[in-house]
Amino acid sequence: MLFPIILSLVALLLFVLIGYSIIHQYKQKLESERRIAVSKQRAVVSEVDELLLNATRMPFSKSLLLILQNRIRNALILMIKSNPANTAMREHLKNTDSQIQQIRTHYTPPDESIFRTPENDKEALALLQVTKKIRAVLRSEHAKGKISTEIFVAEDHRIEIMQLKINIENGVKRIIDAKMSKQFGSANQMINKLVNILTTIPDKDSYLDKKQEQLLSIKNEIKSYLVKHSDEELAAIKAKEAEKKSDLDVIFQDKKKW
Repeated sequence: MLFPIILSLVALLLFVLIGYSIIHQYKQKLESERRIAVSKQRAVVSEVDELLLNATRMPFSKSLLLILQNRIRNALILMIKSNPANTAMREHLKNTDSQIQQIRTHYTPPDESIFRTPENDKEALALLQVTKKIRAVLRSEHAKGKISTEIFVAEDHRIEIMQLKINIENGVKRIIDAKMSKQFGSANQMINKLVNILTTIPDKDSYLDKKQEQLLSIKNEIKSYLVKHSDEELAAIKAKEAEKKSDLDVIFQDKKKW
């Protein structure tokens, strides 16, 4: 009689242990998934914060700022759902809501033609990386249905123009360097390429118009230089030929009879 009772108790204990182990593993899985989700959203917030730091280096439209701030807001909401007791996240969300309201009511977009040119290749590369990340954010938010197709197309085009400005600025510097090194063929090739690109853009702002004028001016300078030096070389050749002819005339002139 005692033996069956002991077996029953052992079986019950094993059942409890197995059940506890399953529940513990399930809780660990949920906690791991929660941490991964929070980490992912925290990375989203950090990335957008980094992008917002560049608002002073390139003109951000009101729509773009709202898209970025709302991306932070959505990430914070998901983080709070995963960790409701986190007061720092709630405070961050409160500040983000305040910034969104401030942008909606008081933000004045900068002039699109105002563009702070990169000082060197390193800065230009950094700005290009920023524009690529912004375009990736726009695609992501559009795919999620967070922004309309109309806003997506307009903002994506603006960032595309920004990338063009950075590339053109770099191109102009290389053209000037090639011109100074008298690599006129390379300079003309780069000028033609950039001018062809600019002529296909129907909505150029004053910055791009000035760059197109600058490129054409450099091309004319190169042409004038080549024409001038070609004329000088031709004149030098003619002078040498005239000198040779004069020498020959002296050699073959009629000899005086004495």
